Amino acid sequence: MRWLCWFAAGYLSAAGQASALALKPDPKAWQDTAVWYQIFPERFRNGDRSNDPVRDSLGSKEWVPHSWQISAWTSDWYARDAWEQAKSDDFFGTVTDRRYGGDIQGIIDKLDYLRDLGINAIYLNPVFWSGSHHKYDTFSFHHVDPWFGPDPPGDLAIIAKETEDPATWQWTAADKLFLEMIKQARQRGIRVVIDGVFNHAGLGFFAFEDVQKNGPASRFKDWFDVQSWDNPDTPENEFRWSGWHGIAELPEFAETASDGTGDLVPGVKAYLLAVTRRWMAPDGDVSRGVDGWRLDVAWMVPNAFWREWNALVHGLNPSAYTVTEIWKDAHDVTLAGGFDATMNYEGFAMPVKGWLFDTAITPTEFAAWLDRTRATWPAGTALRLQNLLDSHDTPRAASAAFDGRAGKKYKKRQEFDLAVSGSVSPKDNPDYRWEKPDQRAWKLVRMAVLLQMTYVGTPFLYYGGEAGMWGANDPDCRKPMLWDDLVYDQEFIGPDGERVRPQEVNFDRNLHAFYQAAIALRRETPVFHTGDFRWLGTDDDAGTLAFERSEGKARAVVVFNRSEDPQTVRLAAPAGWPDVAVPARFVSDGGSAVLRRTGGEVLVEMAPLSAAVFLP
Repeated sequence: MRWLCWFAAGYLSAAGQASALALKPDPKAWQDTAVWYQIFPERFRNGDRSNDPVRDSLGSKEWVPHSWQISAWTSDWYARDAWEQAKSDDFFGTVTDRRYGGDIQGIIDKLDYLRDLGINAIYLNPVFWSGSHHKYDTFSFHHVDPWFGPDPPGDLAIIAKETEDPATWQWTAADKLFLEMIKQARQRGIRVVIDGVFNHAGLGFFAFEDVQKNGPASRFKDWFDVQSWDNPDTPENEFRWSGWHGIAELPEFAETASDGTGDLVPGVKAYLLAVTRRWMAPDGDVSRGVDGWRLDVAWMVPNAFWREWNALVHGLNPSAYTVTEIWKDAHDVTLAGGFDATMNYEGFAMPVKGWLFDTAITPTEFAAWLDRTRATWPAGTALRLQNLLDSHDTPRAASAAFDGRAGKKYKKRQEFDLAVSGSVSPKDNPDYRWEKPDQRAWKLVRMAVLLQMTYVGTPFLYYGGEAGMWGANDPDCRKPMLWDDLVYDQEFIGPDGERVRPQEVNFDRNLHAFYQAAIALRRETPVFHTGDFRWLGTDDDAGTLAFERSEGKARAVVVFNRSEDPQTVRLAAPAGWPDVAVPARFVSDGGSAVLRRTGGEVLVEMAPLSAAVFLP
């Protein structure tokens, strides 16, 4: 009897411990419910005109006329200022030198807008000091760009006194404003993830400037892959180094092994780890730091570094989110490096373009593509993938839909030319449809957005999609944000400089309301966060497909009609589906639909180019 009591007591104790462990909150659970919004800081909102960029802030200032000036936020995109015309006859030869004045204060000013839209997580393109509009050519990883803050001259004076030693680092006005932005975002229930570019820097990076100045005598000489040093006995400059994708303006950090099996060299590694601590836990306070990182070209940095780096990040903040930018075969680096997820280019953006926008694959092929790419991930990771339609590296979704047509000739069919150079921009493809998208294109976008909100993974929105922005691949996908309180010039100049039919540019209130409602559906329906997924059927002749999300007793059925004609969609009734008619909770085109039970089947009449969500 005493043995039985001991056994029972031990069993109950163990069971209690297991129950406690099971009930312990997952610090990463917020990642399942995230609705992401990508902000390109220089083009989001000018909140402080006193800090607008000046010519000296440009990394390209030596090649820019002295007449350079900031570009008007509301101007015709392809129209060119006098300084641009003085530099080049080509729009694409000057557009990257433009600045519009977006800054940290502008983001703060629009946090309420993001909260009201339903956003609870933002990803910022690089905010660190740089000489470009995109900030991927970093001058300092431990400081926010001075022209994103309120006191550029004061910040530059502070930075000039520092070294690579973290003990010398101070907080500039821009740094402090950035931390204030994090604080205010948190007050609105919004997490903040920033871009980490740890493969390369810019020509103005302090360590590279020292190498350029001091050559082999520089204490940073081992930080970069120097191919040859300058010979002072010759008139030529023989100094050569490895740059990202061969671009000299982006000097790559050196590794301990040339085949990628090593690590970043000790000096670079120590610096980047110190940078990570600084932004994760400012002055040792994790509550003031960022909520995670998006890692640029993550496959080009050794996994050994990523494992140590992720251990540091998640050790500082167990709830932190780290996500890779890898366009294809992302699972190897993402999982081996200890990341939480990846930007789901291969498993979402590419197949959505291939089916919904281009009709290059059938519904059955689309379903198989999603199954294949989802199966490479652990179930928990799949829930946290960022399902995007577009980004700063692709055409905007509306333009991709507008340009989409059957029978397209691809340069890279396996990617449906999502962002393939020479295919998706008027710069190299005169047939690309860069004009304002028509209503048919927007119907397709609405269908794609509803898929983002209901499929496995987290929806990821690129700034301005909800406002009606369009544009071909970079640079056209990086126009200034459309705001309801600004009046924009018509676009009447084309990319070749010729006049075209005027196109209205304004904030689309109806589209914004659609996004707001779709996001609310996502956030208010837990089965879309963590529910199981299964296909209910595909019909290649009709251009339709349907799937179910389920968790416990909760059910959701989502139906798509990609056809240009109305379709009757018949499906085997999901287990437990009610016998009564179920009106759609949400329809992408704003119409109505009813899912009716007829014996062992359910059927619904779907309008052309529409999608619907049914919740019993």
